[in-house]
Amino acid sequence: MTVEAMFLLPVVLGVLYAAAVYGITFFAKYQIQDVVDRAVASGLYVDRSAFAAADISAAVEARANDTLQGLKNNLPESWRGRLEGGCEPDVIGDIDVILCSLTYPNFKTNPITPSLNFGWLGTFPPLPDALSVEARAAF
Repeated sequence: MTVEAMFLLPVVLGVLYAAAVYGITFFAKYQIQDVVDRAVASGLYVDRSAFAAADISAAVEARANDTLQGLKNNLPESWRGRLEGGCEPDVIGDIDVILCSLTYPNFKTNPITPSLNFGWLGTFPPLPDALSVEARAAF
């Protein structure tokens, strides 16, 4: 093995490892985002004619939260319980909005995939402190 190959091999392996870790991280965030998107969408399917005007917000919130909890159970078991968040109604201007959010709070210290620790150089690849997603829609 040549000297150049000995120096390049760790760099190539590091790039491949970082690409794999970031790919898995992105896919995890995509899965979590899909859960909150579907929860918000399900809240919009509440039959408004079945409720008084003052109760629609609570009905939308209940349906969105039920859907969020159900869809959260479809996520991988190893990190499903670490997710925090829920759905709540909000008012922006004069518009009622349902907001659903989920957060994986300590992603940097407890990631889905292991990161390599190089002592005083830190961990590789660098990961975000938390994965946070949210979705909102007016109703």
